[in-house]
Amino acid sequence: MSAKRRSAEASVGARERGVPDSLLEARKRRNGRAKARREGSPRRSSLRGAVKGGATATPAPGLTSGGYAILAVTLIMFLYGMVMIFSASSGLAFHIHGSSYYYLLRQAVWFGVGLIALVALALTDYHRVAKASPLIVLVSLVALAAVPFVGTEAYGSTRAIAIGPMVFQPSELAKMALVIYAAYMYEKRGRKPESWRDIFYPVLMVTALACILIIIEPDLGSMVIAGISVFAVLYLAGAPLSRLALLGVTGLGATAIFIVTSSYRKARFMAFMDPWSVPREGGFHIIQSMVALGSGSISGLGLGMSRQKFFYLPNAHTDFIFSIIGEELGIIGTLAVLTLFAVFICLGFKVARRAPDGLGRLMAMGIICMVGIQALVNMGAATGILPITGVTLPFFSYGGSSLVICMCLAGILINVSRQQAEMEISQDRRKARESGDMRRRHGRPPPPPSRSRRRTEVA
Repeated sequence: MSAKRRSAEASVGARERGVPDSLLEARKRRNGRAKARREGSPRRSSLRGAVKGGATATPAPGLTSGGYAILAVTLIMFLYGMVMIFSASSGLAFHIHGSSYYYLLRQAVWFGVGLIALVALALTDYHRVAKASPLIVLVSLVALAAVPFVGTEAYGSTRAIAIGPMVFQPSELAKMALVIYAAYMYEKRGRKPESWRDIFYPVLMVTALACILIIIEPDLGSMVIAGISVFAVLYLAGAPLSRLALLGVTGLGATAIFIVTSSYRKARFMAFMDPWSVPREGGFHIIQSMVALGSGSISGLGLGMSRQKFFYLPNAHTDFIFSIIGEELGIIGTLAVLTLFAVFICLGFKVARRAPDGLGRLMAMGIICMVGIQALVNMGAATGILPITGVTLPFFSYGGSSLVICMCLAGILINVSRQQAEMEISQDRRKARESGDMRRRHGRPPPPPSRSRRRTEVA
């Protein structure tokens, strides 16, 4: 039986019982307004469908404005770096491999891998990534332990493992894994790491083991970046400043011991103090880098017009790509690099500030600290402010391992941003559902008159 027919029969029955027509008309108008409100509210309809289907029926939001901004800055830095990698490496690539596009094409392949990783991590709940961090740390430790035995040597150190045509540096994976693991373990306890036991076990113990394996390669720069990044997570987790100060002094002392006990690292540090005392040995890199930056002036020599890249400045497309940017594009080009990193870090701070929980906040802060510290170390070495450590400039330098890990970090930041947006949407829907229930409650038609009232009206 249709609803209209039932309404008509109810009206006839009401008239037969003696209910006034004015009261029937008022009820009909009130019911019509309530029905129009229910049918004319798409938000309430969607909410009823979401509630009926359960939590899984709620669609996950797409990229937020913060996620789009992080993705845009990441792609801009990569494209900027690709242009400069081709400019800095074309002569060397043709001389060694017979093709000026050798390094450019390999970096493009790594970018494809990194983009897949970015999308996957942007769509994966960062809580699941954090729970998997102990396994990732274990894999990175095994890979670091295998480097001295199966790794490939380059420039006096063994840092990478070659798998066919692909070359991978386990230290890059270890840096990311340690940051995520530290954030996960410190947040998992549910309290601030105030005692030495909470501070050391197990995060700093695992970090110390990873740093020892990295320094054996040797790779002092990656060791310093990993240690400082975990230290930053520990500070953000709420560790006491007195204990942090003691840990900082201990870390500086250990770094000094590593420098003094190695003739290679000692020579590099002394060359940093006075590069002109050994212009053809340890100071050669710093001097040529300063020459490149000084030649660029304000607007640079022009894209592709660098002179230092032609076998004067070693590792021009990796460790010293910032110097080539300064030579070819001048101060304008270097300020553009600094601006992009500043925007990326500010977006990361915004994501961390609006993270839905403490784990997301710690992970986001640890990621931006790691990227910012590595960029600072690389640019500081290129400008002569810091000793040369051999670390790459994130997103810009040639290096597949570094690029893929940086893309993974950007993907995690995007996911934290998406989780915050999803939480806000859930809160808005809950509020709308509660207000909709109140409106439906007030919009119901009044109950029919009692039997005594009917008798009185008939009489």
